[in-house]
Amino acid sequence: MKKQRSSKLAPKVKRKAGNPATKATKTRASNRSAAKVKRKTRKPNRLVAVAPYNHGDPSLQTGADGLTVWTLQKMAQGKQFNELDDLFNKGLTMDALPVGLAAGTGVPLLDFSSLIPKALNYLTINSRYFKIDSKQLVHDALEYIVGRNWRGKVFFPSNNRSVSEGRNRIKESLTLPRSPIVPMARFDTMLLDSDPLAVDTTSNVVVLNYAHPQTRPYWLELILTKIQCYDVQVAVRGKYGPIFLGKTWLGTYDEDGQFTAFDPGQLIARYFLDFNDGAIKEQREEHWDGSDEEFVDPMPYVEN
Repeated sequence: MKKQRSSKLAPKVKRKAGNPATKATKTRASNRSAAKVKRKTRKPNRLVAVAPYNHGDPSLQTGADGLTVWTLQKMAQGKQFNELDDLFNKGLTMDALPVGLAAGTGVPLLDFSSLIPKALNYLTINSRYFKIDSKQLVHDALEYIVGRNWRGKVFFPSNNRSVSEGRNRIKESLTLPRSPIVPMARFDTMLLDSDPLAVDTTSNVVVLNYAHPQTRPYWLELILTKIQCYDVQVAVRGKYGPIFLGKTWLGTYDEDGQFTAFDPGQLIARYFLDFNDGAIKEQREEHWDGSDEEFVDPMPYVEN
């Protein structure tokens, strides 16, 4: 598989004029998607020389007893991390980024003793009207990113099948329980042969860079400019088709959008995504709280 290199051109998004939810913006340069880590030099595993899978390949659909984002969430809640890591490290090499709406579940993995104090050094949100409990703010942010108020992600189609952008499906309000689900928390995404935060993987990986998460003046997006995260995900076989296992790290972005993890060995969350129609249907019928949802319509097309 030809290794994907960062593009020097910032992808542009075409959107219908007049719709604030899909207002045209320039995306950030895709070379901001690679993470930097402070760790001892270690060679990543080489990719196995096999043809990459297409997302529609029927062999990736395992049927009734296969994995779903909900069974994977239960594994994470049960601290079956060795089994999850084994799946992550032996993932599938895919031929393109996923596209469209994804049902998602996640589990925050908070470590207030080590990582959170480092994050608080970068958290400077001031208000004349109220005081902010910084630790509670970090906790609430992670709950909204991968917890009870998060429903998944959406990946936009692109003329480059390995470079695009997307949004998270998150409740609009941090305080109103029945507020609608809206697309927010923007990310740049790339399909790469490897990533230094995932040296044990034998497949290619999808990385999500949150150096520039803001789309509208959402409070959560402001928080994400201070509490900075980075995702790496891999595909495995699932009940409805390919399903993605993701890991999230806490760290900082530099001026060029390069990410440095506070601790490469410490995750702050695990999450799971399924872009297949069957998963979206199951989410709506069996795992929904009645909230309305706003969609990016029409779906933007990212040009690189």
